[in-house]
Amino acid sequence: MKNARTSPPFSGLTEGYSGPRSKAWDVTDRATRMDNDGADIIHLGVGDPDFDTPAGIVDRAVTSLKSARTHYSPISGEPELRNAVAEACSYQYGTDIKAAQVCIFPGAQCALFATMLCLAGPGDEVILLEPFYATYEGVAQAGGATMVTVALSADDDFSLNIDRIADAVTDKTRVILMNSPGNPSGTVFDQKSIESLAQLCRDKNIWLVSDEVYSQLIFDVEHYSPLSIPQARDNVIVICSVSKSFAMTGWRLGWTIAPPELTSHLSNLSQCLLFGVSQFTQDAVAYALRNEHQQVATFCNIFKQRRDMFCDALENIDGLIVHRPGGGMFTMVDVSALGCDGEKFANELLDDCGVAVVPGFAFGDSVRNCVRIGYLCDEKQLMDAANRIKKFVAHRITE
Repeated sequence: MKNARTSPPFSGLTEGYSGPRSKAWDVTDRATRMDNDGADIIHLGVGDPDFDTPAGIVDRAVTSLKSARTHYSPISGEPELRNAVAEACSYQYGTDIKAAQVCIFPGAQCALFATMLCLAGPGDEVILLEPFYATYEGVAQAGGATMVTVALSADDDFSLNIDRIADAVTDKTRVILMNSPGNPSGTVFDQKSIESLAQLCRDKNIWLVSDEVYSQLIFDVEHYSPLSIPQARDNVIVICSVSKSFAMTGWRLGWTIAPPELTSHLSNLSQCLLFGVSQFTQDAVAYALRNEHQQVATFCNIFKQRRDMFCDALENIDGLIVHRPGGGMFTMVDVSALGCDGEKFANELLDDCGVAVVPGFAFGDSVRNCVRIGYLCDEKQLMDAANRIKKFVAHRITE
């Protein structure tokens, strides 16, 4: 019998984005299949809340479609949108952002991936601050760079520890990736810490990449970006999008703000990878940035109300340690007192109670005893979820 034919080998780079974090969504994928089969599932996993895109934004996209805005766009983005991003961010950061610093991508995830490919390759190191978003590991390693993690302490509410970060820097360090408000932690880094981190990056000639997709969903303090520091602008890249702030997750539109030379490299990479983003989507986003500010404030207020109500309910459950977020749409919950890790908790919670959450291993080894829970639906469903979690935990404690 002849041997079965095998395919030619794959690039070794596939290993960089096929690590353990690639399994982050297994629980939520299973929840979707259970839902499709008729099970009563409350989805608190994937960060796609129950808000619909505001009607005015949808109408602008329809108008563009009817106006035949369905052709190739400029590689770096439509001038109208690049100008709208520059205007909005100049106001937000209190600095002068030029359209030439903006490059448009189909989502912040793509923008981050492209940025990392332009900044770090084989032999380089990328520092991730743990807990980090589930895709960061793959993004950091996809181009051949080595991931170095710095665990931020839950006891300190996952705030920046500059000394610990500095200790992780070597002569191979090319990038430090920060995220404020954090996903999954919801921690909002304070201005003093961000300024210290930016100074460290300047002193060591390191790129500082700031993922700010939740920057307009902050509840208790003001957001601060390293791009607001005049001396830091030569080595800071901001990643942002409209997915969360304008309820446009499925539209897939994000951007980078970077020094012009890097923007040129990003545009060249985008030419090879994407060849532009749909015109009608860009038109709708430009409209959103210039006309829908009040809607963003409305969404933020709703999320704050949900956070307060849901975290209050979770904090009253014996056996759980709840990290109340300062922004975003998730809370981190430590379940180690129940004698299990986050993966076991998440799978059993789904099977027994029909609540889908994300296990902590997705966000780094230091939080594998946690789960990430989103306040992604209305208050009635959130209270139902909290009651289901309470019964589940009570049952585990009495076993």
